[in-house]
Amino acid sequence: MITKTRNNMLEAFNISLSFDKPVLKNISFKVKKGQVMGLVGKSGAGKSSLLNILAGHLAPNEGEVHIESKKLTDPTELLVPGYEQIKIVSQDYQLDPYHTVEENIREALISLPESEKIKRLRQLMKLMKLENIADIKAIEASGGEQQRLSIARAIALKPLVLLLDEPFSNLDAHLRANLFDHIRKLRDEEGMTIIIVSHDGQDVLGLSDFIHFMNNGKLGARKTPFNAYYNLKHLGNSKLFGIVNQIKFEKEKIRFRPNEFENGNDIRISYQNSVFLGTYYLNYFLTKNNEQVILSSNRPLNKMQSVNIKKKIFKGKQSFET
Repeated sequence: MITKTRNNMLEAFNISLSFDKPVLKNISFKVKKGQVMGLVGKSGAGKSSLLNILAGHLAPNEGEVHIESKKLTDPTELLVPGYEQIKIVSQDYQLDPYHTVEENIREALISLPESEKIKRLRQLMKLMKLENIADIKAIEASGGEQQRLSIARAIALKPLVLLLDEPFSNLDAHLRANLFDHIRKLRDEEGMTIIIVSHDGQDVLGLSDFIHFMNNGKLGARKTPFNAYYNLKHLGNSKLFGIVNQIKFEKEKIRFRPNEFENGNDIRISYQNSVFLGTYYLNYFLTKNNEQVILSSNRPLNKMQSVNIKKKIFKGKQSFET
């Protein structure tokens, strides 16, 4: 049971759901305004069912959903399924395939006066980088473009909470990186509270303020991204973030990942070598803990003895420093 506070944007209280068997079991959590929550679990764990309850498309057997400390209407009492304050982007995108990209967004803005509609349309096209494909049909857009269009439609009327169901699952590495940046913009520029569901923990590490695991309909304890990655007590959860090395002894098991890059602003390093790749160099260094650091430059950095860390994005087995 969690305590209600005015600082929370979204709260779930004791959510339970059953069909032929239990799907969700007494789930409670809270998310503050502007936070990003990662929800990680295997397929069939109950993640999508929970999102549909939060969005008002599915009624729980027990429990309540609150937004800004106010209880939301039970989905069975809604004339039209879904809450205006909470929007979900599902895996099938739910676009009008034979309307253009611009027309798809206009449909989501239909309730606004024309002047406001045009202003918001331009904002969304720019935010999600859809200006260059405004006149093509949605069915002709790439997977990444359809994903961004679906998000644009969902946030058109500025909901308080955005739910993303497996947003990275059908995208290649380049499109994943682009979508990663767009989701960060949503949080920073729109001040939106976001819940991201994924079966691949790597997808949510650099985006989430905190992470919950879901197993067999139960929600695990709240963890920081760092602790979610490096706390290896639950082998099944650990494998959701990539390879785990496990050494078995007679009475215990030891699990480990590559060490985290050292904390602190001024990191001592020792030069190893530089490799010229035609237009730039990759310079290889080691920290005192034998952690590898790779820096790109237009000249060899063989005289460097330390690096200064200004910004860090945790990505599990890799961290990006600038």
